[in-house]
Amino acid sequence: MSKQSDLSEQINHDFSEVTDLLVALGDKKRLEILSKLITAYHQEPLCVKDLTELTNLSRPAVSHHLKILKDAGIINYTKQGTQSYYYIDNVQSNIDKMQHLTNDLLKITC
Repeated sequence: MSKQSDLSEQINHDFSEVTDLLVALGDKKRLEILSKLITAYHQEPLCVKDLTELTNLSRPAVSHHLKILKDAGIINYTKQGTQSYYYIDNVQSNIDKMQHLTNDLLKITC
């Protein structure tokens, strides 16, 4: 196999590794929710009610966006009684995946 096709396969793999991440970050409302979670990072996790108040989104909309962010591995939650509290998670891992893709793309384009 040529070096070019090896790199092409690696880039395809890189894209498959970050597809959910890119999709999750591709929505303004999810970015707004993520921004609120980042702002609260050193304070305390936020529940759906908190995020509903901070974003002016409905409870079902916030829950929907949180599920997508969680499934993408961007956030996680802890349960306290009946409440779920959300926080950012896997920051370094997600940055590493994006950096790997970026580095491989630079090998082709530069």
